[in-house]
Amino acid sequence: MPRVPRGISSFILLALSLLEMPPAAGQTVQPMAEMDHAVVLAGLRQPVYVLVEFDVAKVEAQAVQERPQMNIGLVLDRSGSMDASGKMEYAKKAARIVVDRLTPADRLAVVEYDNQVTVLWPSSPVEAPEMIKRRIDGLTPRGGTDLTGGMMKGVEQVLENLDRDGINRVLLLSDGMANHGITHPERIARLVREARQRGVAISTMGLGLQYNEDLMQAIAENAGGHYYYIENPVQMARIFQQEMEALFTTVAKEVKIVFVGSQAVEQVEVFGFRSEASGPETRIPMEDFYAGEKRSLLLRLEVNPLQEGKIELGKLEFSYLDPLDGRFQRMVLELVVTASADSQQVDASRNERVIAGAALIEADKRHEEYVRLYEQGRKAEAQGKITTLADELTDRNVLLKDVQLAKKIEALRMEEEEMTEAELDQASRADYLKKSKLRAYHAQKGQRGKYLLQEGDEGYDVERLQEALLARQLYQGPVDGRFGTALVEAVKAFQRQDSLTVDGVAGPRTMKALQLY
Repeated sequence: MPRVPRGISSFILLALSLLEMPPAAGQTVQPMAEMDHAVVLAGLRQPVYVLVEFDVAKVEAQAVQERPQMNIGLVLDRSGSMDASGKMEYAKKAARIVVDRLTPADRLAVVEYDNQVTVLWPSSPVEAPEMIKRRIDGLTPRGGTDLTGGMMKGVEQVLENLDRDGINRVLLLSDGMANHGITHPERIARLVREARQRGVAISTMGLGLQYNEDLMQAIAENAGGHYYYIENPVQMARIFQQEMEALFTTVAKEVKIVFVGSQAVEQVEVFGFRSEASGPETRIPMEDFYAGEKRSLLLRLEVNPLQEGKIELGKLEFSYLDPLDGRFQRMVLELVVTASADSQQVDASRNERVIAGAALIEADKRHEEYVRLYEQGRKAEAQGKITTLADELTDRNVLLKDVQLAKKIEALRMEEEEMTEAELDQASRADYLKKSKLRAYHAQKGQRGKYLLQEGDEGYDVERLQEALLARQLYQGPVDGRFGTALVEAVKAFQRQDSLTVDGVAGPRTMKALQLY
């Protein structure tokens, strides 16, 4: 067996196995797991953190032509509030983008809803795109918001032609509260979970300041889709395009993670993802993976090793369907630690990267809880708890010296300012809550592009950063969503110009100064 360097000694058995054997041919998602300690104290109940990170294949440009077929249900809000600020016209433009990105090999249904629900275009191959767009162009705002009725009609349309090998997705747009039909969040969550079990995922797009972000986020999370906050109608087309690009580069669907704990594990906590526990099993449903994305999962295991020696903590089973070749992939990660009475051995087995990562994800969760305290009208309490959390992380980071933790501390210090600024008026408060919750939603899944971008990052948030620096004539490169050396230098130039810390990392202060936060 190859020697494992000190500092990554807490790689679990999977990591060692990967050193010994090549990865299975054709795997598009590779899970890698590490623990905060490879050695734990015997005879003491204690937490063990398991950080699972996913290496997701990047799809080359030519491979995109071989993308899976789409079976899309486009569900559009046409309620009276869509008349404001030209939202309906922007929605039509965004919907046309969806139509234009599909081919006759794909299927599309269009559903429109106010307090009534109508199938504007039944699910069928996209062979007459101009006719579909003319139907969409005829929409005018009216009535209330039967969000659930429209959404489930979209699900029904997709289910009629469910494509096991393709991508079955409902895209739901709304700018208001669900005030007709089924409106209770628990009933809605149950419906979308059932849709997911039958093979249909739902992505939600909330427009403006009047919609219920908790409901739209919960729908996406329970239905295995994405959640977007569209701040203004102008952004709508780009968000729809972003979602379509993600769907086109889907590399894993029907993703399932199950942790089966041993008798040594007394309790399991999952961060960032909904989980369902039954006996020793903890099931963690996940949304589809798309090419090149970053995602991580944190487990906190309460373990009680009664004696010294090797301790098996359980197995983490990861499986998915590859939509490009129709094959199921399954991997099993065996979680093993060594129990020792020697505390020096425990300290020597520390994995500081995982310790920092666990601290970061736990902080993300607490951060979200404190934002919700503010939402309840408990501003002073929320700000006090945020200050305490920032102080705790500052003390921990003296030794860890982790860049991501440092930027998290920066975000926490800013949060107190954000809460005060949000008191200006209702619009400021609504915008603040939507943005802050969105950052927390993504961050707990290991996706921190809403407040932290650095060299090597890719995606839509990097594009926005490139565009902002291009507009200031500080960046001359392509707007391609790739954070390379040229963008690092452009960020540094902006930081010097704005009297910020010059480190080439677009953290919260830099993002806010660029109006991207």
